[in-house]
Amino acid sequence: MSNLKVQWSPILEDVFCTSSPNKILLYKVVQSLEKPTQKVPAVKQISDTLWAVEQPKSIEMGMLKTVAWYPKPEPDKMLAIGLANGRVVLNNFSDDIDSDLIKREFVPKHTRSCIYLNWNPVDSHLLAEGLEKYRNDSCINIWNIHHKPGNELGDRQRYSSSHSDVNSTIHVPYVEIGGPSETTASFSWFKKEPRTFVTGMNTRYLRIYDLRDYTRPQNQTQTKMIRGACVDRQNEHRIASFNENHVSVWDVRNFDKPMLTFQEPKAVSMIHWCPTRKGYLGILSQDSLSVKIYDILHLPQTVLNSQIVSSFSWHPKHDSRLLTITQQGLLRDIMVQEHIPFDWSVDSHLVTAHGKSLTNASFTKNESVTPDISVRMKDRILQGYGLKSDLIWNNVFAIRDEPDLFGVWRWLSYAREMLEYNRQGQSRQQGMLGRHQGVKGILGLDGEDMPPASMANMYWSSDFSRKLSCVKQYHSAERYRALQLCGWGGDRHKPELLDTILHELQMDGKYAIAAAMALFNLQISKAIEILSTSKGQENTDLSTVAMAIAGYTEEHNTLWRKTCLSLLQKLDDPYLRAMFAFLTCDRENYEEILRHGWKKTDQGGMQLSDKVAFACIYLDNDKLKEYINRLTRKVIEVGNLDGLLITGLTADGVSLISKFVDSTGDVQTAALICVFSLPNEMSKDVRVLHWIESYRELLDRWRLWHHRSKFDIIWRASDQFRVISQAFVSCNFCGKSIACNMPVASRARPHNSYSAGTLTSTKPKVSCCPGCRKPLPRCSLCLTHLGTPSGSALYTQKDKTTYSSKMTAIDDWFTWCQSCRHGGHASHLWEWFAEHSECPVTGCNCKCSTLDHTARLNAES
Repeated sequence: MSNLKVQWSPILEDVFCTSSPNKILLYKVVQSLEKPTQKVPAVKQISDTLWAVEQPKSIEMGMLKTVAWYPKPEPDKMLAIGLANGRVVLNNFSDDIDSDLIKREFVPKHTRSCIYLNWNPVDSHLLAEGLEKYRNDSCINIWNIHHKPGNELGDRQRYSSSHSDVNSTIHVPYVEIGGPSETTASFSWFKKEPRTFVTGMNTRYLRIYDLRDYTRPQNQTQTKMIRGACVDRQNEHRIASFNENHVSVWDVRNFDKPMLTFQEPKAVSMIHWCPTRKGYLGILSQDSLSVKIYDILHLPQTVLNSQIVSSFSWHPKHDSRLLTITQQGLLRDIMVQEHIPFDWSVDSHLVTAHGKSLTNASFTKNESVTPDISVRMKDRILQGYGLKSDLIWNNVFAIRDEPDLFGVWRWLSYAREMLEYNRQGQSRQQGMLGRHQGVKGILGLDGEDMPPASMANMYWSSDFSRKLSCVKQYHSAERYRALQLCGWGGDRHKPELLDTILHELQMDGKYAIAAAMALFNLQISKAIEILSTSKGQENTDLSTVAMAIAGYTEEHNTLWRKTCLSLLQKLDDPYLRAMFAFLTCDRENYEEILRHGWKKTDQGGMQLSDKVAFACIYLDNDKLKEYINRLTRKVIEVGNLDGLLITGLTADGVSLISKFVDSTGDVQTAALICVFSLPNEMSKDVRVLHWIESYRELLDRWRLWHHRSKFDIIWRASDQFRVISQAFVSCNFCGKSIACNMPVASRARPHNSYSAGTLTSTKPKVSCCPGCRKPLPRCSLCLTHLGTPSGSALYTQKDKTTYSSKMTAIDDWFTWCQSCRHGGHASHLWEWFAEHSECPVTGCNCKCSTLDHTARLNAES
């Protein structure tokens, strides 16, 4: 039993047969968790739940070489059996002979062994037989099993018995292929072209024949891969064949060399394409424990057995189902585990493919889990995030739930206000300020010397009867601009600016921040008033804090100071803690206030902008420089976007944004920051351009083309020096764009009058270059000059009532081949290439249609 073979029935889904050199057994597959108890010759388990039940009827025949199932349901379960003497016998597994085809024999002229049998899948009356070499006979016989003596073929068929003899023998084949001494190794029919087949011949040729002209091959290639030739039923342009331990895949449209070649460690014994899946090729090597499955589009996989596999068969209808038989007769039914690709859709849905089905995985939204950054970015842009260029601060309305991003938009908004103020010429010195500098640049910390600041002893503004000592502050024009950038008003000589800011904070319900800002500006009475008038505050009794501040005294060893130090540790609000720390600390030692707040997740301090503003008021030059430099290093290290207030969009600022993108993946905010801070010296930085282009590509993937266009407009308006790449149709003579505005084109054209009852043509026509007046090329089909008024000044006429809504229909557009440069009107070329592949220009052999990627895809499908 060393030459066992197995084959599924092409008609019945649960029937297969096994063949040995002298016997053919029939099996029926049943599903059961336990072994069936039927009285049958044998029951074999082929999988966990499937059993192969051997049927009582079998076919016993000596010298059996090959077996082929008849591809039609009638006669029932009929087989073609090839013998070692070259005879072919038609038989089935029934004792009742209900067809005159059963027991019919086909006998070649000379006795020699049968190599293969192959039924035509469409014209099922044709059976191909391959025979060993004989010096005076052909190697391929194609039999017509229905023809009898006296039919239309005349003497092409001879029978050794009468018409009623069911055991009639046919001696003359319908067609003979191959000359004397030629050999054949393999054979396979094409289903879509049922009169054509491929065969491996003479140890060095793969040939394709057509029965309508079988005297010569229609196509051939020279190769040693002539064994096991088989056609992929899912794509009949593909053929596979093997020789020794090499397997090749061919495309009959380019038959000169193989598409792919696989090398196996051992000699290959058989190959078969999967009839239900594209590109699945099964390969069995000699003395192998496995069948290797090649998905020619992906990676190979292996189906293992515990014994040496003798043969395998794909199920004709079930996807990826494989039946194997070992040399000891062990059967195994296997479902091949396929490669399962998956991908995220542009709408953030997970799509998986299994077999021939696509699955769109749905997810239940979990409100307790923060959405993925891609989902948040799309939600933002749909709410207009980054598209409000006039009032920059309004962009935060799209990110109400993401307060971590408020700081960077506040900085952009204040920087824009400062820029507009400078443009009005109200300060020549401020006019020297870069568009989006940070505090570090404003204070001159980028250079070697920091501009000096004047120290002043400032008095408390209070209604206290007791006198409070002075507090040392530092002032300079640079520090005023830094305070303005931080949102603290700036100039101390204009207290109305601070009053406006405090009022806005109270209107927003930020009483603690307003009180702290008033206190830091030495307006202790104002701070107490703000805290006292606050209402409805949760978790904080601001009125109590106001009473505590009202008892402020500068003496160190008092009950008030001890009580405040104790209360300082119990307060949750960082601004209230900062207020008590400011009142109780030693003057010029503000470490308790400045040591927190540089991390996004740090809840121990005030906002970074308020920290920097406080430092600009109360630290001298040396301490301020040390503090700002230390803060710069820390915000870049953690990627805190609030740190752009310090760095601006400089090299340090770009490094900070890069760290932010690496940690969050928020390329949207990074691109918007870069665009809204243009122009600057970093506009050509590779990272900046990469973020902007990535965001534009992301919007295109989401099909948000209108949003991307608005973003492009803002980008172009912000960076006036950016060069935009643009493609246009140019004149062959002068090289200028043929769509440029023409002064003459805007002149009124006279109407073309026709006879009564006809239409009046008022549509403008352009047939020459607007620059040099030379004629434009002609259409290859209608031979009229190309040209459309789109993009010209003709479209600016006031009276457009006579024009259609579209200036130029797509049928009239310029269209040309990128290879031969011939073209014409789009509609004319579309009609031409619907029936032709070559260029319409006489003498041009360019196959324009086949060069188009879309056309190739349509042809393959």
